[in-house]
Amino acid sequence: MNRTLLLCTLLAVIAYSAAAQEQETMSKLTITEAKLGKGVQDREIIDETTTFALNDRVYLWLKVTGGPADSITVTWKTGDQTYSSKLNIGGSSWRTWSYKTAYTAGDWTVTVTDADGNVLKEMSFKVEEMKK
Repeated sequence: MNRTLLLCTLLAVIAYSAAAQEQETMSKLTITEAKLGKGVQDREIIDETTTFALNDRVYLWLKVTGGPADSITVTWKTGDQTYSSKLNIGGSSWRTWSYKTAYTAGDWTVTVTDADGNVLKEMSFKVEEMKK
């Protein structure tokens, strides 16, 4: 009889642990798609590319699952210059975007982090001066 009780208790603990782990995984934000481009139209990226001209607007389009959550932070970086903005996530499957006007030529990165500072996605792109 004690073995049966012990076995049932063990199985209940395993089931609870698995359910808790699944719930934790489901509540975490995940970037399921990320694209860089020259615009957003009808909530989709247009002119997808990783090379931009100086003074172009660079758009980062994201599909985020696992929300809603507080927000995500998008950080644009080139050299020692950084620019950050927060985006709110309003649902469990959410499309959103951010843009930055590229005033500096060179190599750039854009990083998406959650409210705890965990990196969810990082992408690189190049901004080139116009050739005469």
